[in-house]
Amino acid sequence: MLSAATVMAPAAATQKSSLEVLLETIKKRDEQPKDAPPALPARPTCRGRLPTTRRPSLPAGFKLENDMATVVAMETVPVDKKPDVEKEISGLETKEDKPVKGHIFGTKRKFHNSEVLEESPYVESFHERKGTTVCKDPPSVSSASAKMNGKPACTDVMDYVRQKKLRVWCSSPNAKWELGQIKSISGGDAEILLADGKVLTISPEMLLPANPDVLDGVDDLIQMSYLNEPSVLYNLQLRYSRDLIYTKAGPVLIAVNPLKEVPLYGKTSIMQYKKKTKDDPHVYAVADLAFNEMLRDCINQSIIISGESGAGKTETAKIAMQYLAALGGASGMESEVLQTNVILEALGNAKTSRNDNSSRFGKLIEIYFSETGKMCGAKIQTFLLEKSRVVQRAQGERSYHIFYQLCSGAPPFLKKKLFLKSANDYNYLKQSNCLRIDGVNDSNKFTALVDALDTIQISKEDQMKLFSMLAAVLWMGNISFSVIDTENHVEVVSNEGLATAAKLLGCTSNQLVTAMSTRKIRAGNDSIIKKLTLPQAIDARDALAKSIYAHLFDWVVEQINHSLGTGRQCTWRSISILDIYGFECFNKNGFEQFCINYANERLQQHFNRHLFKLQQEEYLEDGIDWAPVEFVDNTDCLSLFEKKPLGLLSLLDEESTFPKATDLSFANKLKQQLSGNSCFKGEQEGTFKICHYAGEVTYDTSGFLEKNRDPLHSDSIQLLSSCKCELPKHFASVMVADSQNKSSQSWHSVVDTQKQSVVTKFKLMQQLESTTPHFIRCIQPNGKQCPRLFEHDLVLHQLKCCGVLEVVRISRTGYPTRMTHHQFAERYGFLLLRSIASQDPLSVSIAVLQQLNIPPEMYQVGYTKLFFRTGQIAALENAKRKMLHGTLCIQKHFRGLHFRQGYQGLKKGAMTLQSFIRGERARIHFDNVIKRWRAAVLIQKYTRRRIAATKFNDQLKHIILLQSVMRGCLARTKYKCLQNEKESKEMNGHYPHQPVITELEGRISKAEAALRDKEEENVMLKQQLEQYERKWSEYEAKMKSMEEAWKRQLSSLQLSLVAAKKSLVSDDMATRTARSDFTPAHAQYNSEDTLSTGTHTPEVIESRHHNHHPEAKVSAGNSDRRVNAVNHLEKEFEDRRQVFEDDAGFLVAVKSGQVGSNMNPDEELRKLKDRFATWKKDYKSRLKETKVNLQKVGTHDEKSRKRWWGKKSSK
Repeated sequence: MLSAATVMAPAAATQKSSLEVLLETIKKRDEQPKDAPPALPARPTCRGRLPTTRRPSLPAGFKLENDMATVVAMETVPVDKKPDVEKEISGLETKEDKPVKGHIFGTKRKFHNSEVLEESPYVESFHERKGTTVCKDPPSVSSASAKMNGKPACTDVMDYVRQKKLRVWCSSPNAKWELGQIKSISGGDAEILLADGKVLTISPEMLLPANPDVLDGVDDLIQMSYLNEPSVLYNLQLRYSRDLIYTKAGPVLIAVNPLKEVPLYGKTSIMQYKKKTKDDPHVYAVADLAFNEMLRDCINQSIIISGESGAGKTETAKIAMQYLAALGGASGMESEVLQTNVILEALGNAKTSRNDNSSRFGKLIEIYFSETGKMCGAKIQTFLLEKSRVVQRAQGERSYHIFYQLCSGAPPFLKKKLFLKSANDYNYLKQSNCLRIDGVNDSNKFTALVDALDTIQISKEDQMKLFSMLAAVLWMGNISFSVIDTENHVEVVSNEGLATAAKLLGCTSNQLVTAMSTRKIRAGNDSIIKKLTLPQAIDARDALAKSIYAHLFDWVVEQINHSLGTGRQCTWRSISILDIYGFECFNKNGFEQFCINYANERLQQHFNRHLFKLQQEEYLEDGIDWAPVEFVDNTDCLSLFEKKPLGLLSLLDEESTFPKATDLSFANKLKQQLSGNSCFKGEQEGTFKICHYAGEVTYDTSGFLEKNRDPLHSDSIQLLSSCKCELPKHFASVMVADSQNKSSQSWHSVVDTQKQSVVTKFKLMQQLESTTPHFIRCIQPNGKQCPRLFEHDLVLHQLKCCGVLEVVRISRTGYPTRMTHHQFAERYGFLLLRSIASQDPLSVSIAVLQQLNIPPEMYQVGYTKLFFRTGQIAALENAKRKMLHGTLCIQKHFRGLHFRQGYQGLKKGAMTLQSFIRGERARIHFDNVIKRWRAAVLIQKYTRRRIAATKFNDQLKHIILLQSVMRGCLARTKYKCLQNEKESKEMNGHYPHQPVITELEGRISKAEAALRDKEEENVMLKQQLEQYERKWSEYEAKMKSMEEAWKRQLSSLQLSLVAAKKSLVSDDMATRTARSDFTPAHAQYNSEDTLSTGTHTPEVIESRHHNHHPEAKVSAGNSDRRVNAVNHLEKEFEDRRQVFEDDAGFLVAVKSGQVGSNMNPDEELRKLKDRFATWKKDYKSRLKETKVNLQKVGTHDEKSRKRWWGKKSSK
């Protein structure tokens, strides 16, 4: 008998080494044609290994049958299983699956709600003895029993658990898994001791192994020893109860919605993940990994967030954006990117029965970064907006938030301009009987929306256009119709809704009435106007409202992209965040669920392709040891949707082109064409079932064709194009352009365009395939939206839908990280401490791995790449970081030493220069300070002296005043006492104190006498003062009289001098006249010069005149002497007058105190008078003498002239 391990072992007795196998492979490749690619370098023998019995990833029931790998799903429950067990968490069933042919990706097997027992990491090996395998240690992978040719081959994991009596999961009668420990096993029953002390007897087949308690609450499901449904649910529930909502499942992050605020976010947590001080599972960790891989590998990244409605996808996307904004901040763009969430939530989110803030559209946000990691732009793509929610929804749900926010928070001027009322006044809003959300203030939300629009830089004019269209949609819902005939034809009722909607759209009421109540039908070249029935008119109104809102939503997204794309010219790489509907299955599923589930099928295929198919294909192509891992493939389901020409989408588009086609005819066509497909099942009354990866969903075809056509009649488009407002015209132009593109294509192109318009409008796969994806699976813990409530069935269903168990299985056994030899050598080659002989990338890579002591089981070497298990790249990066850190430390210290030396030299020179400069400045400053100090001391001296003097005088005055007052008071008091005593003595006739009184009277007399003396002295002083003043007045009068007398005398003297001068001049003139008569020929000079002290007569002429006339010579000498004497007196007079005037002025100044001097002005004045009198007397005598002399000389001259004249006459 052979075990699963022996099946995988080679049949030959002698096992070839990995090197021999590799050489044989290379030899076979060399025998290929010459155009085949060259052989790759051989792997070292220590890395290349064939599959061994230690391989832990073999499927449970693996066997060979006709050279084809088959897997048989083993029975996990007995045949006589009770019906209620089907409701248990594990969901085990008693069905066996048929063998399915193996694919290149591994053997495919479908599990119908059955779970296979997983492997244990504690498994060491199988030991083969004589054709039978015995498990000494816990086996790796097994189901309840493995069969080969109908016989059991090996005991499974449960045998080991039963022997050791370990913890197990047992299915209790209430269809729940409970944790217990095996107490005993007897026959076909096992006694289990539960945690509450109860003992449960159950079949051993109903047991599943439980993980040791040390693994309770692990943050990564890969660490679990046994990966079965109850273990996974228990681990998630335990972490959820501790508010640890994030758990890793290999490369996938599981996020359980806490439905409350948890302390896991904020700036502190962002810094912890940014600085790598915290590595717990978190959205921050996923975003950080995507950001670092983008910078490291230069490849665009994507974060795919999926889950059911209410699972928290929108909040998770916002958290990821917040972290990326924090990493790529400091550019100013991050705030605008974050504010887009507010706008998109208002326009695209609504309250549903499952979620108060459910996203009713899908979005892909591409955030662009520069080479330095700074955020520099963003772009938003939206998909599958639920337009029908504008006009119709289930009870208890709301339309889009923006309508309620506008009605509640619009300011008064905006309400007046848009004719807004409360939300209860609009039919589109009140029909579902839900206008408010508990704990949500729509008015505050509207304020935040306006702030976000301002941040995105959407102008106030565009904001007004947006609000006008929203108000128009609301008023269109109030347009009503009335039936006018028996054929149910209608006309529009003229009411407030019609008039207001027409005003807001910019058209007339008649145009709006025509578009909603009639249709133009072309018959040849003619047009026929047909009236609409009531259902048709309502559909036309609702179609117009839905179309306006859908195009308005797209227009807002365009405005956001235009604002966020301003810096995209300098972009480098991007990180895309996808937030889209999760898988939906309701009691009644329509066209919307059909599109949503198809989109999720595509995303699941991308998930499978990335995590399962591509990895396993790469393992096999690169020649590493690998046993394929099974997974649920949804290729058949996608083929059912996309196959041409008989796929669901093709048949839907084909049926939509037929005018007379109905939803029922479409359902019948599906039954006819797809009845042979295993994923399709036709039902009655226009319904059909599709087997999705998450389970079967029943769809009702009602409305499929109409919604797929997505029609808006040409009359409605013409109405929009005729509006005066800008936005309706824009919407109409977009619709016309789309219709023209469709009309210019062939029938098959039209079909493709139809698919793009509604079903395949989003082209995500091509965009996501070019990125490195990171997956976040959001889980809704319960359907009641209550925190701390964990519903096992709901959570298990979601885990199965997203394939978490398969992800963990392949992650545990696979190699999620891979690098080419060249990339590895280039990135980590510098870690080698010594050079090696061969420098090829493979040799360098192997040397690095051996040097770092990476365990051989943690990696494998392929032909072109190195494959690493989880966590090994982190170890390599840690070693690289340490090496770089050491290198940086060496460089740091060397550069520090170099710069310190340079710095010390510069510092020394600078200090020397500073010392000289500071010394000079200090000396200058000191001199200035000394001067200022001396000046200050001088000023202070005079100031203090003045202050002290003033203070002393004030104090002295106060003291004197005080003393006078006190002494007066004492004297009066004493005087009164004495008076009283005196009076009393007089009355009594006794004078016992007569001496004292006498003494006092004597003192008073003396004081009075002294006072009289002082008064007399004061009078005398006053009289003396008056005398001095009179004397001073007299003195001044005398001085003035003297000055006048002097002036008069001087004037008389001056007049005498003038008279003498005149007499001299007249005499001199007479003489000169006589001289001129005698010698007329020689008198040709100016005779007036004789008036001066010198003569200007020429000497030659004078000598001639004297020689010839001796009498004239004598006369001339006498004239000169007279003139000299008079001039001398005149000069003396002027000098003395000046001296006397200066002395008199000086004495007046001294007397008045203008000039300080020690002399006595009175004495000096007396002396001045004496000197003046003496000089005056002397001067008068000399003046008289001069006059006498002049008279004598004049008489002599007269006689001479007479003699001369007589002589002349006698001749």
